[in-house]
Amino acid sequence: MLMPEQMNRILLAGSKEDLRATIDLLYKLEAVNVIDFPAEEAGFTIGSPLPESTIASQKLLKLRSLEKDMQLDVDSEPTETIAPSRIKSELDKSLAELEGSLDKVLQERNKAQSELAELQNEKRSIEPFLNMDIPLDLYKGYSNLSVLTGYIRSDPTADLTSKAKDIEVFLSNDKKFVAVFVSKKDLAETQKILIQNGFSEVPVPIGSGDAKQRITAIEEEEGKKEAAMESCNQSLEDLKTKYGALICAADEDLSIEVQMAETPLRLGVTKYAFVLDGWAPTSKMEPLKQAIDQDLKGRVFFEVLETVERHESHAHDTEHLTNVDYTSVKAEVPTKTNPNKYVGLYQFLTGLISIPKYREIDPTFMISLTFPLFFGLMVGDIGYGIGFTVLGFIGLMKVKSPEWKTIATMLFFGGIWATLFGIFVFGEALGMHFQPIWTEGATVAEYPYGNEVSWSYLLQMELPHLGVISKLGDVKIFLFLALVIGFIHLGIGYCIGVYNKTIRYGFKHAVLEKVSWLLILIGGFFLLIWFINEMIVPIGDWWGLPMTSSYLYIGIGMVIVGTIMAFVGEGPGAILELPGLMSNVLSYSRLAAIGMSKAGLALAFNTMAFVTIGTDGIALIFAIIVFVLGVLMVFILAIISAGMHGIRLHFVELFGKFFEGGGAEFNPLKIVRKWTTEKIGE
Repeated sequence: MLMPEQMNRILLAGSKEDLRATIDLLYKLEAVNVIDFPAEEAGFTIGSPLPESTIASQKLLKLRSLEKDMQLDVDSEPTETIAPSRIKSELDKSLAELEGSLDKVLQERNKAQSELAELQNEKRSIEPFLNMDIPLDLYKGYSNLSVLTGYIRSDPTADLTSKAKDIEVFLSNDKKFVAVFVSKKDLAETQKILIQNGFSEVPVPIGSGDAKQRITAIEEEEGKKEAAMESCNQSLEDLKTKYGALICAADEDLSIEVQMAETPLRLGVTKYAFVLDGWAPTSKMEPLKQAIDQDLKGRVFFEVLETVERHESHAHDTEHLTNVDYTSVKAEVPTKTNPNKYVGLYQFLTGLISIPKYREIDPTFMISLTFPLFFGLMVGDIGYGIGFTVLGFIGLMKVKSPEWKTIATMLFFGGIWATLFGIFVFGEALGMHFQPIWTEGATVAEYPYGNEVSWSYLLQMELPHLGVISKLGDVKIFLFLALVIGFIHLGIGYCIGVYNKTIRYGFKHAVLEKVSWLLILIGGFFLLIWFINEMIVPIGDWWGLPMTSSYLYIGIGMVIVGTIMAFVGEGPGAILELPGLMSNVLSYSRLAAIGMSKAGLALAFNTMAFVTIGTDGIALIFAIIVFVLGVLMVFILAIISAGMHGIRLHFVELFGKFFEGGGAEFNPLKIVRKWTTEKIGE
């Protein structure tokens, strides 16, 4: 389905006694997008959470604290799924057991961590003194002496002993560390001399005894503390294994309970009643009515306020009205797209730009149709195409995240088209043609099987000729083909734009705002054909095109008419957009440019491998290494360049012709479960 599903504005009203049952039913049906009730509505107030919200929130807060201590990730893939009934029966007992065990393990780990940090600090303080032959306890504990220790750039002994009488200077074996014991009355002069010798003070060490022996003892203690921490970490892992799934499932179940209990915050209430305003798709209306009648026994009033049409007032239609208040904004109609399974694989790409509006075609189907074609045309190689297809297939089977699944989709279907283009259009595999492409007038081949590195040359046998053009040999044809694709692609975009404008504002606006640009585009195509036919090659004679000499006048006429129509529909700004349309068309030349650059890079590596290095004896090993490196480089660059530029042609060039975006996604009341299995209402 190209258009989003038709939406209906609905109203539910009933007694507060039925509020809980109504909420349960709506979450079960997953059919109603609630509109937040305005706080200023006369006679109503915003609802309050259901009573169970407080208890569930307190439990959830406790669980989140445990998850943090256990380093549990609720967003990870579940190891098992648990029924909510089991959670309710086991949670309190399991929490009591877990808290006792977890507190003990965390205390032991924190104690070991703290003691390890103290040992490491002591070790760092002792390490500078390893080259000093002074016991550690002699550096401190004096009443009349000051002890200065630190690194130096030059030996200060002579200067120090000449200035102070009550002084002892000890140097390390490498003369880079000093310990000075000096009377406190000479401290200032001693510090001055030390600074002149590049002194950098180090605090006196912690501990006692020989420095080397103390370091050895510390390292032994560190090993014990690290072992204790490792034991605690293993105990934590055991607790995660035993209780992790239950904790994550309980978090999910309580989050769902809180979510449902807080739903009244989005409703309007009086002392005895509630009102719910929302959106529901037409396809869900009948099941919704039946469920309300059957499950709620008719106690809740249900009314369809409006079925929203696609047509809306255009700004031009209201310019002549002055007594209408346009400041009040109606609730945005949400968009619920319903693509088939194949098109749905590309929805993530559209979401990167915006959500389609309710009154426009979902552009995802265009990406699904033309992106694989563009990717295949730019790669156009049997070998690389098969590689992409296999890689994409593996990705589709293995990956779960929407980002990687989209990339796998692009590779899989793009690889299929790359293989087809490689067989029927370009006739090449891994950058080499099956048979050589002979240059015009060539009479003597450079190689035994042709004038280029081809599979026929490598295998020394004649292979069938595949393809109709060469990326590097038929550059003009390749560029022309890319531009023709650009005209067609943009033309389709304008046609979709005509449809969008017609259903939203009427055919008149569609003609002035979209048909006008379609005329300009077609006129530009006629001018291109005339230019090529008259200035480059007689393309009209080759293709049997009639009256090519008159294409100049046809093209100019269509461009002038289209420009006038666009000027009437959009104003003077339309004139300024004409160069933009031309740049959009020229942008499609990247289809040829990427294909030629890939072919050129592959040609360089293949020539280097099989011509420069050669295939005789041991040289064959180096040739194969260079060839494989070239294949991998081209493979990676092809993914990046063909993927990036292929999607760019849709986001920048195509979408601007019909896609507005800025829609609000349909977000019904529903429950998403990963760790639990039960659904609401079961």
